[in-house]
Amino acid sequence: MPLVVDAVWALWSIGAGVYDYFHTSAMEERIDTLENALTIHQFVITGLSAGLILLLMYILWRTH
Repeated sequence: MPLVVDAVWALWSIGAGVYDYFHTSAMEERIDTLENALTIHQFVITGLSAGLILLLMYILWRTH
């Protein structure tokens, strides 16, 4: 009986390790994709903010 328990435990451990490896790899790919999207959005927001500041400065400069 202990041999069966050890065999089941070994199979369970190997299966859990393989599942964890694939699950972790998929999550890392998703995280990398999200990080890239966030970086692009940060550049877009920075550009739009700078444009808005320049526009407001231009309007204030033209009114005085």
